[in-house]
Amino acid sequence: MKITIAGAGAMGCRFGSALFVAGHEVLLLDGWPEHVSAINARGLRVDDPGGSRLVRVPARAFPADEPADLVIVFGKATQTAAVAAAATAAIGPSTLVLTLQNGLGNIEALRSHVPETRLLAGTTTLGTELLGPGHIRALGSGETVLGALQASPSDHAERTALTLSAAGLPTRVADDVLSVIWAKVAFNCVMNTLCAIASIPVSALACYDGFDELADSILREVAAVASAEGVAVDTAAALRLMKAQFDPAASGDHLASTLQDLMNGRPTEIAHLNGAIADRAQSYGIEAPLNTLVTQLIGLLEATWPRRVTRLHPNTQ
Repeated sequence: MKITIAGAGAMGCRFGSALFVAGHEVLLLDGWPEHVSAINARGLRVDDPGGSRLVRVPARAFPADEPADLVIVFGKATQTAAVAAAATAAIGPSTLVLTLQNGLGNIEALRSHVPETRLLAGTTTLGTELLGPGHIRALGSGETVLGALQASPSDHAERTALTLSAAGLPTRVADDVLSVIWAKVAFNCVMNTLCAIASIPVSALACYDGFDELADSILREVAAVASAEGVAVDTAAALRLMKAQFDPAASGDHLASTLQDLMNGRPTEIAHLNGAIADRAQSYGIEAPLNTLVTQLIGLLEATWPRRVTRLHPNTQ
């Protein structure tokens, strides 16, 4: 199968390298020239619990130049519209497009580039970090869940799930994929942003005795907005999933993507996470003070990160 990864950051490289090793014709597309050059010059370096290896998967800078059988869109939610436009040539008359991105708004951005009958969406819990140009670290285990956005007699979702699973990326199909996406949004509105605010790995949240109460308060706001859009969010299940990630054998040592963005001076996806909840809540007349506050705090960190205090001044008593 001919597969294009549109947005070959950490997660895109993880999926692309696994699919390439499984025998597919894979092309990594990205907008970071140094990253693309490093991959083509020496291969993509993948570190995981089993060691380190080089994968000679081809990469090129945007835009795409020819159709693929499957386009998997990664990249930041803030860049979805631009990534989709740059990958337009990869989307032929029979191409399937799959988004596994975080946040809200990605599906809406892709609808203008591919018919909904060929648009798949989902989530993944695989923890991956971009260590530098052409270098990623794959952490822990996880699962990918995807599905079609409308009832259809086609088997697009099933075939795509089989392709990913056969490449060592465990994947299942969900009948109601919007519920899955909202559950991931709920997860990230707590875990991703709290880890970024505290500048800690996932497992460190277990040190805070008030985590359950804080998480539940944020989750109830997310669930209220989801309900207004006709989607049910199981807050108790979301909290159980979060606490399961505290185990270092899962993704406990993982640095959340929002924290990685702050550390690397990149814009965060906060507008598509807590920010989207706050905005949609306002449009529905729903109170969401905690999501509004979290959005403001991440904005504060984005604006001031280079000036943060990392150690005491010598004259401080």
